[in-house]
Amino acid sequence: MTPAPLLDALISPADLRKLSRDELALLASEIRTRIKEVVSAHGGHLASNLGTVELTIALHRVFDFSSDRLLWDVGHQAYPHKLLTGRAARFHTNRQQGGISGFPDPKESPFDLAKVGHSSTAISTGVGVAEGYRHSEHSRATVVVIGDGALTGGMAYEGLINAGQLKSDLIVVLNDNGQFIDAPTGSLHHHLDRIRTGSMYQHLRTRFLDTLKKLPAGAQIEKLAEQLELAAHKAITPGYIFEDLGFRYFGPVDGHDLAATEEALVNVSRLKGPILLHVMTKKGGGWLPSAADPLKFHGPKGFDVDSGVFQPKPAPRTYSTVFSETLVELANADQRVVAITAAMPSGTALRQFAKTHPERMFDVGICEQHSFAFAQGLAIAGMRPFLAHYSTFAQRGYDQLFQEVCLSRDLGIIIALDRAGVVGEDGETHHGIYDIAWSRCLPGLVLLAPRDGDDLDAMLRWADAHRQRPGRPAGYCIRYPKDEVPQTAWGVPAAPIELGKAQILRQGDGPLMVWAYGSAVKTCHEALAELGEAGHGVTLVDARFAKPLDVELLSDLAFDHAEILTVEDHTLPGGFGSIVAEAVADRNLRLRVHRAGLRDELIPHASREQQLAAHGLDKAGIIKRLKQILGIGTQVIPFTRTA
Repeated sequence: MTPAPLLDALISPADLRKLSRDELALLASEIRTRIKEVVSAHGGHLASNLGTVELTIALHRVFDFSSDRLLWDVGHQAYPHKLLTGRAARFHTNRQQGGISGFPDPKESPFDLAKVGHSSTAISTGVGVAEGYRHSEHSRATVVVIGDGALTGGMAYEGLINAGQLKSDLIVVLNDNGQFIDAPTGSLHHHLDRIRTGSMYQHLRTRFLDTLKKLPAGAQIEKLAEQLELAAHKAITPGYIFEDLGFRYFGPVDGHDLAATEEALVNVSRLKGPILLHVMTKKGGGWLPSAADPLKFHGPKGFDVDSGVFQPKPAPRTYSTVFSETLVELANADQRVVAITAAMPSGTALRQFAKTHPERMFDVGICEQHSFAFAQGLAIAGMRPFLAHYSTFAQRGYDQLFQEVCLSRDLGIIIALDRAGVVGEDGETHHGIYDIAWSRCLPGLVLLAPRDGDDLDAMLRWADAHRQRPGRPAGYCIRYPKDEVPQTAWGVPAAPIELGKAQILRQGDGPLMVWAYGSAVKTCHEALAELGEAGHGVTLVDARFAKPLDVELLSDLAFDHAEILTVEDHTLPGGFGSIVAEAVADRNLRLRVHRAGLRDELIPHASREQQLAAHGLDKAGIIKRLKQILGIGTQVIPFTRTA
């Protein structure tokens, strides 16, 4: 890494107050260089972090966050904060196994107040923190930094409303990079705002209102003055919506002007009650490649840190790509097909759909709850919605999945759960490892998972055709991983998709059968192939459906098998293995059940391959498990059925 003498010499954020303006400018440059180098090598969030450098420096110069409290929303803009709070020497381990997290994490530093990776939550947490300190009579500032994109999420407004109602001593810093509120033009607004934030203005305003109260009919005059002040304020202030929610609005401030940002923070730090400081920044923070294409540099890897040119490599064919291509073809053939996502058109690969059918592409912002109800409305109106979410984000709309989708009984909404399973370097906040458990208990949902790209294509087409029949279900949840689609020779042709029907991929004559679900099918197939002769007697079943489970095939195979191993990229509690175990018990089948899946624990950031290996779900882990069950190379006596 490029030497960064100022950054690497920092002992604590308090040291920032010792630096001159020239040194602070140099420090900002060092921070940006360090972030670019690490992200280029290991991936991570770039444009958002390059845009918050001066703002973060100013925050740590004005406040003492060893006592005051700082919350980030979302945490992908907190890399400069990590670098300034004792993690510069370890920053090269960002998002790597055993290294620091790509998001704020209290386990790493007392300067990280909460683990955060989902959007629009920090204001609510901040209100709780501020009220807790108020009731315990602790004098501490509570500061929340929230991006303008996060303000598309309804929970952010729930927090704002609550703070305004309680009159919480909370400072919300709106980091606006141009996607939410337009910046006012001209110098008048900046001049007026500097006056308004100054202590002299606040003092004179209070004295003026107190004087009015002492005059005859003073209360009425005071009320009139306040109304005139409010009307004039709304006429010149772009943030009156926050004022109406009970906040005092200040700004906007140039977030790349360190002195101006610091001055604004000092001024608002002296005030009580809910405060919103509007700070204007630019994604990329002045680095031209990122500023020119912030989407491309949102989460990049493998670029030149000077030019921004990416190392050439072929684009992988992923499950997300297959979803996008199939959806475009279905929409080409049917004007009623529409796509919905919640602020993730790139992540869910819907940008091509948006280009091809812009009038039928709906990005509802960070509003997962709304997205399910919106899909309900579209279906009621005769459209055929496809709802694309990351599995981890779909959880946020759980009540609406039940109330608006399941209770309608027969809407036939297709829900694509991208990033199902472990997701790698984003870690604990982003794993999609609970969706089987939280969806299987809801009546009217069909759960299925493809083993490869062709299977995903077939499942999407099948679900779209199946929902056009009478008696269709409420919805279809199709889960698939953050991964390339495998190019596997399965040895048998793919069977047509039928509701609740599994497929036998290899028939064995031994006591063990393996039922794998989704991406685990490939791993089990490869593991059995590597076992060679010892694996020939094992039957491999691609479950395809978790709900309804193919209990007829399970019952038939139970006559010829004594043991079953289920394998899934999902938590064991409530997962696919639990469904199979319940079916075995309900049908009184004479099977000994073994389950392979993710343990009931938080899974830290690492590569997806490392995470699967840590839970015995890679090829080596499955081979080891098969050997244990079969008694190969051990003293274990294999389970056999008695008469």
